[in-house]
Amino acid sequence: MNILQISFHTSPFGSFGKFDSGGLNVYVQQISKQLSKENNVTVVTAEKAENFNTDNLDFYSLDLFEPGLSVDDKEVHLQEFKTKLEENFELENFDIIHAHYWLSGLVAKQISEERNIPYVFSSHSLGVFLEGYNKERVDCEKMVMTSSNFVTASSHYEHVMISENYKIDENKIKKITPGLDRKIFFPDLNLPRENIFLSIGRIQEQKRQRETIKFLNNFRKIDSNFLCYFIGGPSGKSGDDYLAELEESVKEFNLESHVEFLGNLPQTKIKDFMNKSKLLIHTSQYETFGLVAIEANSMGVPILSINTGSLIEIIENNKNGYFAEDFMDNHANNFVKDLLNDDDYFNNVMNQCIQKSKKYNWEVTADSLLKTYQDVKLS
Repeated sequence: MNILQISFHTSPFGSFGKFDSGGLNVYVQQISKQLSKENNVTVVTAEKAENFNTDNLDFYSLDLFEPGLSVDDKEVHLQEFKTKLEENFELENFDIIHAHYWLSGLVAKQISEERNIPYVFSSHSLGVFLEGYNKERVDCEKMVMTSSNFVTASSHYEHVMISENYKIDENKIKKITPGLDRKIFFPDLNLPRENIFLSIGRIQEQKRQRETIKFLNNFRKIDSNFLCYFIGGPSGKSGDDYLAELEESVKEFNLESHVEFLGNLPQTKIKDFMNKSKLLIHTSQYETFGLVAIEANSMGVPILSINTGSLIEIIENNKNGYFAEDFMDNHANNFVKDLLNDDDYFNNVMNQCIQKSKKYNWEVTADSLLKTYQDVKLS
């Protein structure tokens, strides 16, 4: 099968955790690698990046904008991107298009209507998540989903959000769970764990890192023997301002000896920190899934979260983490205190984390996607 993956606004093969690079990038990179084992896969982005070709996987940048450009400013390049796609590729040779994020979906919709090429859509984030409700984006997402052959959902939570908020036929929504790169994320059980907390994600208000700082300030009254690393670079137009606010909050709470901002790091370096850590603090307001949570679990790191959506499907309290309505929850605080001070308890939780992560596999994800593509061709 000849498959076109469109990731208009961000390069899937760039660095993670900076600008607009996040879980979407990991997802597209991993499924493309897996699908290319038995199919011809072409991945195209508008973001400036280095092209490459390996076996059945071809990656192309149409070189329209720098990675640091805001998503709003990238949007104006959509028509130019479509024109360049048509100039550089024989689009009729593709059996299917898989569009990632709503901007890519708009391009896929046009191509599909003009050339009768079916397409599958993955949102990775939804307009209904945004503060103030972005009606224009939501309307575009609904058009893309309605016109697509199938819409993927990474979790039951995303499935419900799509069905209820966008009025998409549930039979059109395929729940396909993301996977894990086990070549990177596997624990070294011989390494001693330290009282290290991690907060991993792009620095933006939607990720709610400020809630992590409030938790640290409160938890310090219970146990002050910890260090928290924030991993991720500023994202979006207000990312730099939000980082400055976070740094100021650390000073106001006198947490300088407990907190370090490390910026953007490669996955291999993040793995090194996970191998030494005892907790991932997850505060993102909305997630269609939560890749970093299963990556942490695969490294034996439990998760503390206040995410009320998809993370509930990953976390089982007192087993591979703790879900709390807020970080003032005494049970959550006691869970973290025991992780830091009771080695036997931590080792038991760590083993459960590793066991629970074993069901996530990118090969399974890619196989499910391929079946969906084949279903499209047969319909």
